[in-house]
Amino acid sequence: MRKAIALLMLLGLAGCELALPWADGQSAPHTGLTAAQGAISGGAITVTPITPGKTTPLTGAPVVAQTANPEKPKAETPPPAKPGAAPAQLAPSVPPVAPKSDSQLACEAKGGSWASAGGGQARTCVFRTRDAGKSCRKQSDCEGLCLARSRSCAPVRPLFGCNDILQADGRQVTLCID
Repeated sequence: MRKAIALLMLLGLAGCELALPWADGQSAPHTGLTAAQGAISGGAITVTPITPGKTTPLTGAPVVAQTANPEKPKAETPPPAKPGAAPAQLAPSVPPVAPKSDSQLACEAKGGSWASAGGGQARTCVFRTRDAGKSCRKQSDCEGLCLARSRSCAPVRPLFGCNDILQADGRQVTLCID
C-alpha cells in the first residue's frame, strides 16, 4: 500500500513539472518587478586587501614587550598614624557564617546535603543515591526514581521540578515537585 501511494505521488510530481510553461527551455515570465537594492541580492561587493603591518624578521631570541612609560609605579602607602591614636580597625575579610538550623544539622548527620528547594527561598535535605546512572525499567530497580527519558536511576532524591519517571509497574508518568 505504501509503495503504491509513493508511486502515485512521484507520478503526480512529475506531471506538475511537465505542466510548467517554461519547462521546455523557456525562461520564467517577466513580471516587471525588480527587487530593491539590498533586499535580496544585496549591494556591490567590495574587497579590502589586508596589508601587513610593521614586520620584523623572526629570530631565536624571545620578544620583550616595550612599554611607553618605563618608570615603575610608586606604591601608595597609608599616611603614618598619629602617636597615641588607636590603630584602625580592619574590616573582616570573611562574612560571619550563619548558624546551622536543627533541620540542617539533622540532614548532615544522616549524610544529606542542605540545598535550596525549587526556585524559592525554601531549603531541604537532598540525598545522593547509590545507584545513580544505573539502567532501569521501573521504579523498583532504583533506590530513588527511574527517569523515563534516559531509562536510568536518578542521581538525587528528591527530584524537584517536573520529571518523566517510570512507576513500579513500568508506566511512564510525569511527577512534579515544587
